[in-house]
Amino acid sequence: MVIFFGILIVSLLIPIIALVLLSIMKLLNQEFDYLHMENKQIQLEKQLQQMEYEQLSQKIRPHFLFNSLNAMMSLARLKRNDDLITAMEQFSLFLKYQHANQTALVLFERELFHTNNYLSIQQLRFGKKLTITYELDERAYQTQLPSYTLQTLVENAFKHGLEKKRGEKHLMIALKRHGDWVRLTVSDNGDRAIEQKSGHGTGLENIKKRLELLFEMYTDVSLKRKDNATEATVIWPYTVVSKDL
Repeated sequence: MVIFFGILIVSLLIPIIALVLLSIMKLLNQEFDYLHMENKQIQLEKQLQQMEYEQLSQKIRPHFLFNSLNAMMSLARLKRNDDLITAMEQFSLFLKYQHANQTALVLFERELFHTNNYLSIQQLRFGKKLTITYELDERAYQTQLPSYTLQTLVENAFKHGLEKKRGEKHLMIALKRHGDWVRLTVSDNGDRAIEQKSGHGTGLENIKKRLELLFEMYTDVSLKRKDNATEATVIWPYTVVSKDL
């Protein structure tokens, strides 16, 4: 009799257990499908962000070409042939950098070296009238930043401030580390009024958008007048090359 009831209970439990197992498997399959779709959506979003970043990056590069060509044309008009040849050599180094640089983030040291090619051309143009100073924090020197960030800040300083500045022209590049963040500032003594608008020009807006695409942490881009100088500042998380790479 006991055996009979045992068999009966087991017979009743087996369909119930099978139903529960089927329900669990169905839920697991639904969860797997959801995670798969979510992962696919994340990948698509990253691809779109990468495409947007590349488009923004491509918009920055032609500015250097035009500005460098204009600078060399100025040397040609003045018949400063030796300086023109030197400027063309510096310009060729930029083209090499542009061709080799295929990454979103670059070492600050590399970005500075590239920007100095542009500054060398400007130094040939303005001679002793142009003074360039550097304040570089060793703790921040190994950081990475979006390519052409420093270049854009320096170009803006010449385009909007130093080009039309009479007399002595001063440009300063400062890099400092504040905890987990890095602050890059390019200041010039050009005479210009800063318009109080939401945007700070195409170049700075470009930098701002690229920072937002690359970092999920706090970033900032600002432009202000301070002590008869214009300061363009970019802040982003301290980022270094992984030792595992």
